[in-house]
This record gives sequence, structure tokens and C-alpha cells, in this order.
Amino acid sequence: MAFPHKLFALAAILIAASAAAGDGINSKIFTNGLPAHPSYFPIGVAMQQPRFAPEYQAIGVNVFVGLWKGPREDQLSELAKHGMSVIAAQNEVGLTSPNAKLIRGWLYEIDEPDNAQPRESGFTPSCVPAHVVAARVKEMKARDPTRPVMIGFGRGVADPSWIGRGFCTGDMGYYDKASVGADILAFDIYPVASNALSGRLEAPSLGVLRLRAATKEGQQVWPTIETTHIGSPTSRVTPAQLKSEVWLAIIRGANGIIYFAHEWTGGFREDGMFRYPEIVEAVKETNARIRELAPVINSPTVEGEVAASGTVSPAIMLKRWNGATYLFAGSTDGKPGVLSFALKGVASGRAEVIGENRELAISKGVLVDSFDAPYAVHIYRITTARDTGRR
Repeated sequence: MAFPHKLFALAAILIAASAAAGDGINSKIFTNGLPAHPSYFPIGVAMQQPRFAPEYQAIGVNVFVGLWKGPREDQLSELAKHGMSVIAAQNEVGLTSPNAKLIRGWLYEIDEPDNAQPRESGFTPSCVPAHVVAARVKEMKARDPTRPVMIGFGRGVADPSWIGRGFCTGDMGYYDKASVGADILAFDIYPVASNALSGRLEAPSLGVLRLRAATKEGQQVWPTIETTHIGSPTSRVTPAQLKSEVWLAIIRGANGIIYFAHEWTGGFREDGMFRYPEIVEAVKETNARIRELAPVINSPTVEGEVAASGTVSPAIMLKRWNGATYLFAGSTDGKPGVLSFALKGVASGRAEVIGENRELAISKGVLVDSFDAPYAVHIYRITTARDTGRR
């Protein structure tokens, strides 16, 4: 059958968002930066003590992001024992340490500069001016151009009405100006623990899309994903919700993931996610799947060859690697539904649903599947003879 025109038009919209995200490997190669090979996907954890490195390595974390009041030599020495990479603030210790090889990037030292800033008597009404952030990044890169620089923004990336930005609330142009010269743009939003965007699990993926609008060529976007109550007395992400947050963000172009493991509810614990074995297992399973599919995720996004329609709103990403086509698809609605995917140039075949022990038929170029939970995500490996006459 001919590729449906209405679906093709929809595909242009959906793929445009994905294409804007670029691909997993940063086009900038840094001598002392993170690995640039296709099998590497950055999986970080925020602001943890170096002695916790083994427990995070065991669940697939490959980089620490931030060191409390560091980097200090004792912190770097501890990380060296475990071979854990780190993105840390730039100081003299980090620049001159015998363990500097572990430092794979520099972290802009003010967390969430887009938010109203704390002071002794409370908060200033304004964020750190964008030009000040950009100027500091320029200084950091002048001192060491061999490593990427990361900025960690706040909730306002995904939630423009977030009042925590003070006078800067709603100023989305801030990110374009503040990110000049930076290489990794990170941000955090916690839809469950903080009820951000009324609990919508696609909030991190919306942040990816919005921050992508501010990126220049070669810049990466990394969302931070919740794992605990954080400070909420009642709400905590479930394993299924966590997986949805991660995969929807990747579908919409995340180049790395950071987990936030702290918790204040029930008493402060820095590695609070380890209070919850089911969350630890979900993180471990998710990270293993990311590692398995890293070469696919890091491959070029295929544009204009898939369109989705159905009873829920879709997020899609199409990849082609090692002779197979991979379709990453998720629902961005808080309800169950059904989605149909029209695949350009495909006649018929079968699609393996990765990690779910099932296959689906492709009939006349259309794949149909149920998304039977809110914000559900499926990943399909499609191996089929292509109808090259309709490419």
C-alpha cells in the first residue's frame, strides 16, 4: 500500500522533534572526556560519596556527577580504587591531581543557576544572569579545553511556570544564552516526588525537547531521574514509572541519564535509593538495557520513515543498526491505549518486543500494539524484507 499521507504528515512532526535531538555520541571529541565509542552511554548518579562507587557500579552506573565540596584528593583517590569516572567542579586539586584522569568533565559550580539563588537571609529574587554563566564556562574551558563542561539546570527547563526561578520565571531564552560554550546541559525535574507538571511522567522528556531548542551543534542533554521520596512524605516513583521517565527521555533525545538517589523523608540518606530493593532492581534492569542498546541509541536517527497514531499521544524514535530496524515507542498519556505505526518501505514481517518475550506481526507496513499502562514504552526489533520500490 502507499504510505498514508496523513500519517506521513504526522511523522514529520514527530520525527522532527527526535531529529532535533541529534544522536547519542557527542560530535565533540575531548582528549580527557567521556568515551566516544558507540557502545558507551553515560549513566550517572548525582553527588554521591566516592565510597559508594562499588554499589553503583554493580547496577550499571558509569560516572559520578558532582563531589560534595570537592574534588578533594581523598575523594579522587577513593574513586581511583574503583575506577569510577567523575564530572566534578573545576579547582586546583582537580586540575593538578595525579588522579585527574578520572575526571571526565567539569561541572559548573553553581547548581541550578536558572533558579532564584540562596543567600544567608533567604533567596535572591533572581537567577544567575545568563551572561555570567556563559562567561564562567568560557573561563573553565580556557583553563582546560580537554574536558567537556556541564551545566546543571533546574526544574524550569521542563516547567516554564516554575516559580522557583523568581524574576526569571518563564524566561526560556535564558537557556540559549547561559549554555553558550557548554558541552553537556543537564537538568532535573521530579514528576512523582515533587508532583511537577501534575505528576506527568513525560516531564523529563519535555525538558529534553525544550533544552534541545537551546543547544548548539555537539551539545548533549542529560535529564536527572528521581528514585526516592526525596522530600515527599507520601509520593515515590515506582519501578514502572522510573523506566517510563528514562525511556521517554531517551526517545526524545537524551544523550545521558543521571539518577538522583538522595532522600530526606525517613531521615537523610545520600544513597537513599538503596532503601528500596525494587527501585534498585529497576535501575539495574534499565541500565543493562541501555548498555545492550547503546550502539543502537548512538546510531543516526532515521527520519521520516515512521508515523504513529492511536488512542494515546506517541513519542517515537527510529534507528537502523546491524541490519535491523529498531523502533522505540512510548505513550505520553496518563492512560492506557493503542498505537499504530506505519513503516515506510516495509511490506510485512515481524517485530520482536525487546525484553517482553513476545512478537507482533507487521501487516501491510503497519505495526499495532497495546500500551496498557500510563506512559508505557515498548522497544521493537524489526527484521523484515523491505519494499525498496516505495522508499
